Amino acid sequence: MNKLDQLPTGFTRRESLLAMLGAAAALAGCGGGGDDTAGVGLGGTGAFSVGPITGIGSIIVNGIRYDDSSASIGNDDSPFRREDFRLGMVVAVQGSPVVNGRSTASRIVLTSELVGPVASVGTSSFEVLGQTVEVDSSTAFDPSFSSGLGSITINTVVEVHGVAGSTANRIRATYIERKSSSSEYKLQGVVTAHNATSRTFSIGSLNMDYSTTPADRIRVTPAVGALIRVRLQSGPASTAIWTVTRIRRPEDDYSGFSGEVEFKGTITSFTSLSSFVVNDVPVDASQALFREGTIGIAAGAFVEVEGRLVNGVFVATSVKPDDDGAGAVGGGTEFELHGTVSGATTSGSGGSFTLTSSGGVVVAVDWLNGIEFRDGAAASLTNGRRVEVKGSLTSGGTRVNATRISFES
Repeated sequence: MNKLDQLPTGFTRRESLLAMLGAAAALAGCGGGGDDTAGVGLGGTGAFSVGPITGIGSIIVNGIRYDDSSASIGNDDSPFRREDFRLGMVVAVQGSPVVNGRSTASRIVLTSELVGPVASVGTSSFEVLGQTVEVDSSTAFDPSFSSGLGSITINTVVEVHGVAGSTANRIRATYIERKSSSSEYKLQGVVTAHNATSRTFSIGSLNMDYSTTPADRIRVTPAVGALIRVRLQSGPASTAIWTVTRIRRPEDDYSGFSGEVEFKGTITSFTSLSSFVVNDVPVDASQALFREGTIGIAAGAFVEVEGRLVNGVFVATSVKPDDDGAGAVGGGTEFELHGTVSGATTSGSGGSFTLTSSGGVVVAVDWLNGIEFRDGAAASLTNGRRVEVKGSLTSGGTRVNATRISFES
């Protein structure tokens, strides 16, 4: 049983976390040190990242390139394979200490935010289950959405990967996938109302009923102000009240991770310098050393945290801003691809090809005349050649526009 499940009913999420972490923080120690080249300070055992995939061959998360060839991979829906990874998918990764920006992953878990039917579509966002999904130039779409946001229509069922937005019930999408069918929908959000007698609650404008939810699928009782993850019976976007099939905490996604690790990500929710959330992972920094002071430690900042994972909560011993912000979520993200070329074509203005990573991930790549080539030229883009591609997403979010192509031996 998760220790938080044993706390008295009515505790807020913050009170519950602090109650549990008061003793746990002491176990983590209060050392510091370490850098990107040496890996984790504190004599730690590895790296931990939660964030969108910004590179493949192997996967890159928060600026760290993880060799995923021997990692266990899964999610809470169905079996998952290396070739199913996509740019923008949000994953949690645990691996070996970082050396020269690289780590060997031992475990990878997918952690999408939302599955449900589209209720409305705007010019830069759409709504699903009362959540506003924000789309920008770094949002990747599966190829069935050939025009990106312009291909999304009302009642289409989608799965959204991303991180919490700047305000409640908003998600900054990093990858959007079409779901042909789904027996359950899911969302994450802050409880805004709860009636213990009728066993109903709300997240924003969405009303839910858990009176028939099996007891073993209620991992936490809803409480106003608590951040929870919910599964719902599928239905039309216009459903007035939704039947709940499961309730749990976001940190349950990370309960299987452990040890002293280094963690990079964006602060997606900020309560105080002692309590904040990085890419949906709750952080207790009450015993942490702020190695470069506290200026800039706020919502939206990209930070590097060292410490220990305890029951899905990161007990920090050291916090500092990350200077390069590699992997930060937002417009202008640069993607990095490694793999082999197939189907290369050229035209008067450039060309295109398909890149396939060592793990079987396939990405469509376009390039224009005038881009930088290293250790080769456009004529070297022949089938079977290994290349590294750096670039950004096309306007539709289904392909990568290369800004540099390097040939690898």
